[in-house]
Amino acid sequence: MMKKCIVLLFTVLFLSMGQTCLANGVAEGIHVGNAGSFTGDAAAPCMEIYNSSQLAVDEWNARGGIQGVQIEHIMGDDALDPAQGIHVARKFTSDPLMYGVVGPPVSHIAQASLKIYGQNDLACITTAASKPELTESGYKHFFRVNARNDAHGLNCALFIKRNLKARKIAILNEKVAYCENLAKQTIKSLNGLGITEIMNDTIVAGAKDYSAVLTKVKAYKPDVLFFIATAAPDQAIGVRQAKELGIDAIFFGTEGARDKKDFIEASEGAAQGAYVYHFSPDIYSIDEAGEYVKKYEAKYGKLSGFGPPAYEAMNILLTAIDLAAKDGKIDREEVIFQLAAIKAYKGILGFPISFDEKGDLLGSATYFFKVNGADFEQVAVLTGK
Repeated sequence: MMKKCIVLLFTVLFLSMGQTCLANGVAEGIHVGNAGSFTGDAAAPCMEIYNSSQLAVDEWNARGGIQGVQIEHIMGDDALDPAQGIHVARKFTSDPLMYGVVGPPVSHIAQASLKIYGQNDLACITTAASKPELTESGYKHFFRVNARNDAHGLNCALFIKRNLKARKIAILNEKVAYCENLAKQTIKSLNGLGITEIMNDTIVAGAKDYSAVLTKVKAYKPDVLFFIATAAPDQAIGVRQAKELGIDAIFFGTEGARDKKDFIEASEGAAQGAYVYHFSPDIYSIDEAGEYVKKYEAKYGKLSGFGPPAYEAMNILLTAIDLAAKDGKIDREEVIFQLAAIKAYKGILGFPISFDEKGDLLGSATYFFKVNGADFEQVAVLTGK
């Protein structure tokens, strides 16, 4: 009996020492990552995410960093490729001074790298990845400051029926995790609202020519064409070719289309009157965001909707890291614990941020915009009601 007790005591002491060894001294350094598609078709929104995150890091460093240690912000470019996303995840998780990551913002990249981050207890806080399964897998490291696709799908269906007054819908989706899932969620919600006349077909990212499938859309004669693609350049081609083919339907784009240069300008006028949904509100209408907008535009130029949630996400991540480092030591598990404990964080998005037990944003909404001249005008906010 005594021998068993001694063995048990040494086991407990060993495990305790092991946990202590996992903690680093804060003075050794604080790294935060930014995982995104910084080259390729999604480069513009992802660079806005990175630059907004950098702005938050710069502000923290100007105030003394964390426990007097300057924060290093490291870019990880996945080029919109899941294999590269896995490479970025391995790079970040192998860095012993890396305590959290903003991103990935794209669902199929987040899905590909989820297990690697999760197995290494490296906190990720995404600004845009919306596939529901990302927070249904049992991992505790993944958080969102955006709504999920099941919320977006319902809200898009409500907007199509109530605001656009449509009864016959054509849906084209790029066959990746985010697009397929959003199409599925929207169709399910449309059916629940009594809309069953739905054409559902697929497109290929970067195809440059969607005329074949758009010809089928024209023959279907829908009230609304819901064009579900990841990146703005594809949406610009879609709206332009739809107009060239004489498709008499309201064009409704997804969050990636909220890009003045790559959607509105690139469409050569075809996007006028088109609608898009987004996970982020009109930042110019939020008083609390005024200083952020001023600093961002002075340094980087005009904003779309992708930067503000990233500024918020990085500030929340750094708050959690700061709390985890209060005793001069820090480990990844403590950062995750502090992130999960965030309640009613008040930043620049106009609403307090809290996470549920899965890491999802509580009280999320979907924002709808109409192209008006060279800009997007917010026309509705829906919360599933």
